[in-house]
Amino acid sequence: MKDLLKNKNLKYIFIMIIFFSISFGLWNNFRLLWLEENNLDPSEISRVMSLATFFGAISIIFISLKISMTNIKKLVSTTLIIRIISYLILFIGYQHLPTRVIAILFIFDIASYTVGYLAIYPLITRVIKNDKIYSYRKLTTYICQDLGVLLGGILLGFTIGNYIFDYNSFLLIALICLIIAFLSLSKIKLNEKIHYKSISVKDYLKILKKDKIDSLYLFYLFIGNISYNCALGVQMLILTNILDISSKNATFYFLFMGIIADIFGILALKKLTPKNDYLTILFKFGPRMLGYSLVFIFPTKEMTLIAITISLFLTTAYEDKTDAIYLNRIDTKYQLLFSNIRELVGSLGNAIGLYLTGILFIFGSKYIFGVAALIGFIQIVLAIYLVYLRKNNDLQ
Repeated sequence: MKDLLKNKNLKYIFIMIIFFSISFGLWNNFRLLWLEENNLDPSEISRVMSLATFFGAISIIFISLKISMTNIKKLVSTTLIIRIISYLILFIGYQHLPTRVIAILFIFDIASYTVGYLAIYPLITRVIKNDKIYSYRKLTTYICQDLGVLLGGILLGFTIGNYIFDYNSFLLIALICLIIAFLSLSKIKLNEKIHYKSISVKDYLKILKKDKIDSLYLFYLFIGNISYNCALGVQMLILTNILDISSKNATFYFLFMGIIADIFGILALKKLTPKNDYLTILFKFGPRMLGYSLVFIFPTKEMTLIAITISLFLTTAYEDKTDAIYLNRIDTKYQLLFSNIRELVGSLGNAIGLYLTGILFIFGSKYIFGVAALIGFIQIVLAIYLVYLRKNNDLQ
């Protein structure tokens, strides 16, 4: 990794990722509670988040039609500017903005985050492309998101003179981090002599349709995102409203689990990845589905917390085998378009998962995790079949 960061462009990209991720980790951990303080109940919050995620997916369609790899840096810059403006308005209008305005600003925030985040890896491929870089980027993202959570846990309720750090304070810190990320991005100098032709979405979909592995991977991603977000899309509200854990204790729990998951993700990347890809799939998704199923059978607070813990523990592990290996099959000229389609499919899965949570929340953890387990089983079957197809394709 040290050798790779000798590349100045890559170094600035990773600095951008660091502050981009700290901002997201801090705000993502507390934004649901921020919404509660602005008089939205859990069902309303789920609807706002689902709607915002859906519009994120719609924005991806627009980007797919209008943006090529040549303009990838401008795309990331634009999304950062939109989020900076949105955060500024939310910060200034704290507890005074109408619900509709908050929902619109959340749509801008989540849609811009979705597009900006998905564009980061295609931006990296303009500099370098390999499986390890994908995993390093993901691990850097996860670690820095955990730093954001840690920052919030330390500062929540902390006072300086008469000023008390609250959820709106974290929005301000997240805003500052985004500004730093934007400044780092501005330092990146790409080779402007390389031009990528705009690819017709219609033509690429014909190519994608013929590739059974890539198209099935997208369906596997869609199903997986529904399952994960049905169970953990509003994880902070599950801990605070269903498990009766304070927001501060919940923050430190998520921080602890994030750190443990990051450590395990690094170990899995370097030492603990099975040579058999079928086993990797079972190690990644099997315990998660088992935990969800046990909550359905034994819907206690303790079992719910155990299931959440198992799921979070496995979040960062084995992504070089469950995602990167499929992303890097894609030709560079199609990389942005495929990433857009992938994020579109994933965002639709997220939106459906969040919508299901909003419906099931009033019934408690039993049905939230029961539905997630059922959908998660389908994901495991698809993941195993994908490995089978890939192995056969490699033999050919």
